[in-house]
Amino acid sequence: MERNQSHPAEFILCGLLYHSKFDVPLFYLFTFTYLLSLIGNLTIIVTISLSSSLQTPMYFFLTNLSILDISCISTTVPKMLYNFVLGSYTITFHGCAIQLYLFSWIEITELLLLTYMAFDRYIAICKPLHYTLIITRRVCFQAVITVWTVGAFSSGVHTLAAFSLSFCVKLEINHFFCEIPPLLKLSCTDTTLNEMLTLLTDVLFGFLCFIFISVSYFFILSSIAHIHSAEGKKKAASTCTSHIMVVLIFYGTLFIAYVKPQSEIFSNQDKILSVIYAVFVPLLNPLIYTLRNKDMTQAILKLVSKITLYAV
Repeated sequence: MERNQSHPAEFILCGLLYHSKFDVPLFYLFTFTYLLSLIGNLTIIVTISLSSSLQTPMYFFLTNLSILDISCISTTVPKMLYNFVLGSYTITFHGCAIQLYLFSWIEITELLLLTYMAFDRYIAICKPLHYTLIITRRVCFQAVITVWTVGAFSSGVHTLAAFSLSFCVKLEINHFFCEIPPLLKLSCTDTTLNEMLTLLTDVLFGFLCFIFISVSYFFILSSIAHIHSAEGKKKAASTCTSHIMVVLIFYGTLFIAYVKPQSEIFSNQDKILSVIYAVFVPLLNPLIYTLRNKDMTQAILKLVSKITLYAV
């Protein structure tokens, strides 16, 4: 299906696997994953909103992280499930642009939010006496608005640059959703600018943010080491463990996917990595923050007991 046009009517998404015999089990797997992710993240949002004990900056940021996770998985999975049901793997030109914009916006915003969450933990543990003066409600709102705005602007630049290209080869995107690397491989025009923008994004929102998080945790661990009581060390460490796990999983898959040398063909390995950070990370985040967070677990149990009591 060779074409020569700058703006095609639609693209074909090749999906995860080329064999349609796997469509049914994949449909059930991703439906189950999607529903679990929605339930888990919505549970966190509702619990934090209704629990007076969780009205702190850390849980305010966690609420935004859950919103990002719901948005992330809702950007990719519903379209994939829709294609499984219809047996059609097409996506319109504008639909692809919207999907790429939303996904990039969410990923960049999450990188920045995780970085600010590390700063929040740094102030809480290293400068506890100044915490309420530095991390005020106003500062929290300003931080969240900033990371969402920067993510939106950066994603807009990438999307405009990508869809200004001419596409004149096979219009088959070797992926299950529209993402920059496989999309650029379809262009017959020079993609140097796009590659430079991607590299700049990797450095600014990937490498530098990771360095900032690492430095923050270096000082955090140093402060924890100077705490004399074992109970105090355990309490301080428990507030950071969940965030560290999320950062390692999220950054780890993104670094492998984007920082490694790009081959000419978007491989199955690349698609598996995309499944991890686009589908399974939004599911893992609520599990990590609930199972490893005593306050969150207690708040959820209290909320469930209230709902059960009212239902009876």
